[in-house]
Amino acid sequence: MDRREGVPWDRDARPSLKEALTLRHDAMALVRRVVDPLTDEQLGGRTAPLVGPGWPGEGETFPVRECLLVVLNEEWQHRLYAERDLAVLEARV
Repeated sequence: MDRREGVPWDRDARPSLKEALTLRHDAMALVRRVVDPLTDEQLGGRTAPLVGPGWPGEGETFPVRECLLVVLNEEWQHRLYAERDLAVLEARV
């Protein structure tokens, strides 16, 4: 897999809970700053065209509502993983 600038790649990193929660809260705040001001019209619109290399391709746009649903689905799946893992850890005690 190719490395991307700005994307951490240290597989041996073991951040503390405080560091992880700080990053998590920052991400939540970013999403809130994006979502809060959205109007119904903007929610029904499309994203600005992508600029620069990457996937899925330069110049493509996406439905804003669909992008937000992807984020919400990811959040839900992460919660399910966390609950599953917590149940395993609690069963060990």
